[in-house]
Amino acid sequence: MGGQVMRVQRVLLLCALVTLLPIAAQADYLEVSRNATIKVAPNSDAAIVQRIEPGVYLLLLEDAQTDGYYHVQSAAGEWRGWIYRTLARRYTGNPPVAVTESGAAAISGNLIGDPGGVLTDEQITFSARHLAVGKPVAIYERVHEGYALAYDARLKIPIWVQYYVTREDLTGTSERSDDFRPDTSIPRGSRSELSDYRSSGYDRGHMAPAADMKRSDEVMSESFFLSNMSPQVGQGYNRGIWRVLETAVRDWVNQRGSLTVIIGPIFTINQNRASYRVIGGNSVAVPNSFYKIVVDHSSDDVEVLAFLMPNENLSGRELHEFLVSVDEIEGLTGLDFLSNLPDDIERTVEALEPSEIW
Repeated sequence: MGGQVMRVQRVLLLCALVTLLPIAAQADYLEVSRNATIKVAPNSDAAIVQRIEPGVYLLLLEDAQTDGYYHVQSAAGEWRGWIYRTLARRYTGNPPVAVTESGAAAISGNLIGDPGGVLTDEQITFSARHLAVGKPVAIYERVHEGYALAYDARLKIPIWVQYYVTREDLTGTSERSDDFRPDTSIPRGSRSELSDYRSSGYDRGHMAPAADMKRSDEVMSESFFLSNMSPQVGQGYNRGIWRVLETAVRDWVNQRGSLTVIIGPIFTINQNRASYRVIGGNSVAVPNSFYKIVVDHSSDDVEVLAFLMPNENLSGRELHEFLVSVDEIEGLTGLDFLSNLPDDIERTVEALEPSEIW
């Protein structure tokens, strides 16, 4: 399993394989939508620097247009020039990094997806036809050094966060940075902002906790993206039993050497309807409950603990009261966890409802 329970997903967009790994610098970017020419100056009579095909990503050098032109450079930085605004779409954040099929295999340990994520040649042909104008995006998968996640653009929170943590990770020297900030790799309007949590009555609750991200300043800082947060009740929950559970996980890592942890929200369905509060101008969803699945897969004898906790003041309650099976969480979320385990082991550990914690 190579330490992480993850699979490769190769996503087609206009017949290009694209990873979800952000590049280092944060900046707006353009995706070329039609055959275009890059000019040396912002006018139609200027000399041509480069001819560009649809699907190419360009870095935006200036926020404002000049005579209807964007000032851009190539993603690799070999040239600069001007492109007319109608020939490209503008996005907030970092461009995806295009890779070849062999390149995707080389970085497969950092990619995520489902077993059906690889397209046949026939499906590639169908996709090129049906998705020629682009593919609607509602779920943003992101991979950081410290964790991976899937972010829901409607709910404005992650639907799962997963990370592998070792004893050595916990002995790092990086201190809590508290640099809470929006994840600008997700477009504005599809993400939460700091203002959404302000005066909301809810904490910015880490899914992958900062105290598990001490191995470097960069990893620590990445844990403060709002894409790693969900609104949590503060007293008796985020600052209570949820913190107790996070501490317990670190104790188990120190005892066992390594664990994989999966965290996410659950929304209660009553009479075939899901009802939940929202906060802020972006209507950030407040989950009814949260799950946490803890997996020891350091040997063939896989062990799993799963917790399901209502998002409310749970002062005085104990961790063992919230033990459930992974099957129960899958039933509530519709997600398939631990799918890289052998089928017989997956069925066994997911059906088990432990009577006590480790």
